[in-house]
Amino acid sequence: MPYSRQTADKSGHAEFVRNPDVQAFLKQCTYLREPSDSEAGNIVASYSPAPAGQPARLPEFVVASDASKSDSPIGDKLPSTQFGFIKVSHVLIVMAKYQELIDPKSRFVDPFKVAEMHRNAQPITFVLPGSNIKYHNAPTVRDGFRKAVYDQLAANRRTGANRIVLSETLLMLNDNQLPIANCPSVTCKKEIGHLVFTVQQPTHPCPHCGKTVYVTDWLRLHEGISDFGDNASAMTRMMNAVEHLLLGAFMLEMLQGNPMALTKVAFVMDGPLALFGEPAKLHPRIMKLMHQVNEKLARLGQEPLLVIGLQKTGIVMDHGRLMQRFLEKAYPRQGVLRVIDDTYRNDYITGSDDPAENFGHESYYGQDFLFKTETGRIFNFALPYPFAAKDGSRADFAARKVELARYGSLLERACDLIRYFELDLYSDAIVPVALAHRHASISLEPGGRVLDLMAREGLR
Repeated sequence: MPYSRQTADKSGHAEFVRNPDVQAFLKQCTYLREPSDSEAGNIVASYSPAPAGQPARLPEFVVASDASKSDSPIGDKLPSTQFGFIKVSHVLIVMAKYQELIDPKSRFVDPFKVAEMHRNAQPITFVLPGSNIKYHNAPTVRDGFRKAVYDQLAANRRTGANRIVLSETLLMLNDNQLPIANCPSVTCKKEIGHLVFTVQQPTHPCPHCGKTVYVTDWLRLHEGISDFGDNASAMTRMMNAVEHLLLGAFMLEMLQGNPMALTKVAFVMDGPLALFGEPAKLHPRIMKLMHQVNEKLARLGQEPLLVIGLQKTGIVMDHGRLMQRFLEKAYPRQGVLRVIDDTYRNDYITGSDDPAENFGHESYYGQDFLFKTETGRIFNFALPYPFAAKDGSRADFAARKVELARYGSLLERACDLIRYFELDLYSDAIVPVALAHRHASISLEPGGRVLDLMAREGLR
């Protein structure tokens, strides 16, 4: 590995070229299967025309979300000291106003209307203690982190009459009663008889050690926290959980207050429809809520809610970019689609001698698709599974989740929205996610440095 700012020698490859052992090694190697365009042709043949509305079936509003974090140590002294800064941004795009951005006479974008659209971004910030930080004089970093998670999620995140309290959202997703079996304090961990938490009683004292147990301990985010270790992964889990809890909060609010409004909105999330690590057990609750929403809309004679998870990176996108030129050659100026079933994923993307019976069974609540647009861009998007739960055997669910007929109009509407918002500025990006990322991102320079300085001053 090079030192900081050290560049590589441009002739570094020469040692491999001249080395006879390298040449001898290569001569002992043969292809398992000879690479050829016919191999790509077999894969390309499994793609099908992407559905398209005539005219495009677009929502009236698009809500896009993205999140970012900064969790590097705030100084170079030991022991390493760390805070977690998390920012989640939601951008509301009113389609009628978006269509007015370009003056039809001049074809120039109106900067004042663009500025108004940026004002519709609503960032929400969270701050958490990391290594070597005691919050509220807790005896350990983990106990302080638990308290901080509760304080952050129990805070009302909206001014005005309508509240957004994510700890209450967590309870509503669990039918307003949430049990915890063991004390989460690192010095106790004893069974506590499944203490039940409600909106009226979101905390309990542990019957053994007397420390406070919080409803948010159910997420188990604190389990990745140590006193002096790198706690970046716990911050990532927190960011992931908050993003999905906010999505749940928006859907619950609209479902209870004005379900018909859900027919006019599309939600676009940056990343897969999945939760990973300790809070992954939240994913079936989100899946169940989406199914309840769609059942309500069906009773009202409406189409299902459009929720899209859009991935900019990852192994599926890497595979899609590898396939891009073959797809464009086989289907020039034509949109094509491929559902990423478990067989396709294992054969061409991940590969495994012992593949799981149902990919993402413990974490995913949405199905992946690869979509090449008419302009040749590649998108990896996901739609929520059209089920209330992952019933039956894993193999049975793996077969049912890729039956395209179950997704109804959602595939056509998702493709129409992606086509409409294709963006030239970034590779394989759409406007709503790019806007959300702009307002959610924390730059390394100067943003990250400013947060470090602020954290150090706050400790004095």
